[in-house]
Amino acid sequence: MRRLAVVAALLFLAACSSKNQDQGFLDAMGSLSKEQILAKGDELAGKKKWEDARKYYSFLSDSFPNDPVGRKAALKVADTFYNAHDTESLTEAQLRYRDFVNRFPNDPNRAYALLMLGKVSYAQRKGPLRDLTPLREAADNLKQAVQLYPNSPYGKEARELLSKCLEDLAKHEYLIASYYANVGAWSGARQRLDFLYANYPDTETAKEAAPLMKKVQERFSLPVAPAPTPAAPKKSAT
Repeated sequence: MRRLAVVAALLFLAACSSKNQDQGFLDAMGSLSKEQILAKGDELAGKKKWEDARKYYSFLSDSFPNDPVGRKAALKVADTFYNAHDTESLTEAQLRYRDFVNRFPNDPNRAYALLMLGKVSYAQRKGPLRDLTPLREAADNLKQAVQLYPNSPYGKEARELLSKCLEDLAKHEYLIASYYANVGAWSGARQRLDFLYANYPDTETAKEAAPLMKKVQERFSLPVAPAPTPAAPKKSAT
């Protein structure tokens, strides 16, 4: 019983301490402007103190959701999760960037959110012979960033990362086509190569696949063998 009482007392003190810290944080925020709060978060983020920076950004995004500073802070909250880069944090970052893209279609920072959505998905890729969902999601978001915001300051990075995504997707088709060719499944190889050239014709992988494509085409372009000449009927003996 004495141990239980000690544990309960410690939990109560911890809760009080946390409550006092939260109240102290809120009191401190009351004496700062939005810009100063954002700068505090930026200072901590510059030191890679992601959780501490997130407190300041979250206060702004929650308190001023429709203000330009609040929207910028919402993206910075997502950035803190992305920069942590573990699996759980990347998932949270993805949800927050996607929420920003959907909620603020006219925000000037939407191009950045689309770029970051692409970067999050690309960071979750599993290799050319594994599940391609992250790669396809990355490519879709990066295509939007490039097509909707061609003059964005993030355009160059979006185009470069999109090129990597398309290269990986093309590599997937080429590797499977090569496997089919190796086991003699020429129809499967042709289907994969046709898909590769239809969707990723400008990739380096398409150039690499050219010899295999030629081999497959030759395989399906062989001349039809002439029908065998019927044997002459044997003459009956007289």
